[in-house]
Amino acid sequence: MSSPVSDQELGDALLHSVQHGAFPQSERVSSAPVASAALPKLRQTLEKARDDTKEQIRQISREAASDVDGWMTQARKLQADIKRSQETAKEIVQQADSGKQKTAKVQDAATKVSFLHSEIAYNESLVQVVEQLRDISTLLESAQDAAVHSHILHALERLEDADGAFKRLGPFETTRVVGLLKTRSGQLRSAIVENVTETWHSLLLVNTAERKITLREEVEREGGESGMSIGTLVEALTRLGLLDNFIARLSRDLDNVIVQPRLAIGPGQVASALTIYGNDIQAAGQVSDMSVQAALEDIQSISEYLSTRMPPEVAVPLSEKLLPVIANRLISNWLLPAIPLSTKGILDFQETLSLVLGLVESFDELGWSGQQCLTEWVDKSAEKWLARQKEAAIAQVQRILPKRVQEKKTVERVETQVLSKGDAMLSGHEEHDEDWGADWGDEDVPAEEPASKTEQHKSEPVEEEDISAWGIDEDEPQEPQKENAEPKPEAHSEEDAEDWGADWGDEEEQKQASSEPTAPSPSEPKANGQAAKSEKPSKEREMTLRETYTVTAIPDSIIELILQAVTDVGTLNTPDLVGTTIAPASGGLFDIPSLLLAMYRATAATHYSRDIAANMLIYNDCTRLSDRLHAFLAEHAEKDGSSSLQPHLQPSVRLKPRLSQDIKALEGFGKRAYGREMESQRTIIRDHLDAAQGFLSCTKQPFAAECDNAIAMAIDRIADVKTAWNPVLSHSALLQSLGSLVSTALAKFIADIEDMPDIAEDESKKLRGYCLSLSSLSALFITDDADGHQRDMTSVYTPNWFKFQYLSEILDSSLADIKYMWTDGELRLEMEVDEVLDLIRALFAESEYRRKAVADIRRVGRRSAS
Repeated sequence: MSSPVSDQELGDALLHSVQHGAFPQSERVSSAPVASAALPKLRQTLEKARDDTKEQIRQISREAASDVDGWMTQARKLQADIKRSQETAKEIVQQADSGKQKTAKVQDAATKVSFLHSEIAYNESLVQVVEQLRDISTLLESAQDAAVHSHILHALERLEDADGAFKRLGPFETTRVVGLLKTRSGQLRSAIVENVTETWHSLLLVNTAERKITLREEVEREGGESGMSIGTLVEALTRLGLLDNFIARLSRDLDNVIVQPRLAIGPGQVASALTIYGNDIQAAGQVSDMSVQAALEDIQSISEYLSTRMPPEVAVPLSEKLLPVIANRLISNWLLPAIPLSTKGILDFQETLSLVLGLVESFDELGWSGQQCLTEWVDKSAEKWLARQKEAAIAQVQRILPKRVQEKKTVERVETQVLSKGDAMLSGHEEHDEDWGADWGDEDVPAEEPASKTEQHKSEPVEEEDISAWGIDEDEPQEPQKENAEPKPEAHSEEDAEDWGADWGDEEEQKQASSEPTAPSPSEPKANGQAAKSEKPSKEREMTLRETYTVTAIPDSIIELILQAVTDVGTLNTPDLVGTTIAPASGGLFDIPSLLLAMYRATAATHYSRDIAANMLIYNDCTRLSDRLHAFLAEHAEKDGSSSLQPHLQPSVRLKPRLSQDIKALEGFGKRAYGREMESQRTIIRDHLDAAQGFLSCTKQPFAAECDNAIAMAIDRIADVKTAWNPVLSHSALLQSLGSLVSTALAKFIADIEDMPDIAEDESKKLRGYCLSLSSLSALFITDDADGHQRDMTSVYTPNWFKFQYLSEILDSSLADIKYMWTDGELRLEMEVDEVLDLIRALFAESEYRRKAVADIRRVGRRSAS
């Protein structure tokens, strides 16, 4: 237990806390209780401490009394200094306020002085302005007086001086009095302009009704006094800034009254005559000489008339406006029509160009300007002549096409070929047509190329568009290309072999050729044909091939125009014309053939449209035109060897690259026309057969009648096509085209029959009847050979003919017969195994015998495929 805390310790702790704010460090003291009996003791301790503190303060005050007195003395001095500073500051402020008042008085006095100076200056400038206004008024009065006495130039000088004085007025220029003076000046100027205008019209009289213009040098005043001259008038107009307007008006009047009547050619090919007498120039009556030389002489007379009666200040600016108008009228009405359309007028035209250059020289001597268009036209006369030749050639084609398309004639195409006796051509007349013309326009039937030809053409690829137009039909099967076909000539294209069919016109060669085998029956197809092809004698023979077809007169007319253009090139380079201005344009004539052919291709469809066989005529004409162009190039290739023309002007050099492209475009154009016609006819035939709706229910009415009508319409359509094309196409070409159409009809019929899921017995008989009806189309392909025997060429021109015949046999045969035709016959050469099996399933009901026959057919088919 801790000892109790004494009152003294408590008092010391309390005093220490009061003096220093410290808390007792002893826990015993800080936690000791304070009894009430201890309070007097504590009070005494505090009082004692207070008294001690007071005593210490008194002691310190006594010791520092002298220092405090010094501090008080210094404070009093500082206070006195502050009072003096305040009084000095007040005095400074008072002095500053009095300075501002004096400065304000000085500034006010300076402002008054400046205002007095400005007033004096204004008064002086006002005096000057008044004097200037007086001078301006005097100038205006002087100008008015001069104008009254017709001293126009003097009046204008005074007005110009007045205008300068107005500009020197400065700010007074907007005052009312100045406005009045300007109004007076404007009125005076207007009066002068009116006077000058009247004088101009008095000196230059324009009589539109009589087409006469009078130019005077001076206007006479009343009383016989001399008036204003043309020179004074021009100077006055120049100062007024009106000369250009008056000259432009005069230029229009001269063109309307004089130039246009003289240079314009009326409906009766007449023009007004030009008359110059004294001061007058008039266009009246009719000119007797309608030559270009007379027109140029009259233009020169007009220029001399204007130059002698007008000062250069008017004549030269007038020429800048008038000469381009004269040149345009002269070129359009006289020079362009004077361009000759043939080489016979070249020398006369050269003389005309010399006269034009002489007129330009006369303009130069007069100091005129604006004749550059005439000089440029003469420099480009060769180009103008060439353009005129091209325009004339195109216009001539446009004129002859509607007329010549109605003129038709038969032409013959002859070619000589060297062939070995082993070639297919020599095996029979049927093979002849296959080799040269059987594939005419239809690539579904590949043809062998001849070994050589006397007319060789450059090989050209066929465009995809042309191939599609040439009868490739997805519905028709394509035969594979023969591996042992004769190679193509190096300079001959497959297109040329397909262009037209061949009619073997050499009777001697035909007699030596092997006889034509008859078309094989369905049970023995192509046996004779294969036997004929197996003979291959090695000896070569020469054979002449002839073909006739119908064309219009258009190809020969176009060739005549081309020949004329080429002839003109040679004529222009003869000694008589080689030095003319037109001679350098001779090379441009080689562009005319391409232009003519392009115009033909662009407009042919329109001109041929009235003919029922329009597209076939287009094809024949393109063929004819291509043949003649090839012959044209070959002929000139021989002539140019001995020609005196420079190499770059020789037709074979210049025309061969261009015509090669044109011939290619022409052949493509003809083939597209042929392809469009063939595709159109194929579409019509398919549409007729589509009306049968796949020949389903062909034994039930009303479907039976629709099927009968569809077959009849298809047959009639092909017959109508033959009637329309027979007068146009060659014999083999006609057979080729009809073969393609018949092949289309048969392919459609075969596809419809094969698509039938079930064929009843009565339907089979009805379909067999349709096959017999379609077989009547073979009559279209009956031809006479050289011995007068008739031959059926249907199988040659119709690729799917044997397949169709087999289909007809299948529809009327028993299952055993069908099996025999497949296993022991040639049916598998024409039909696929799946086609035969589908027909068997459609024709015969399910049975053990049918299953066995199907198995046998499959087995033979697999063995044949392997």
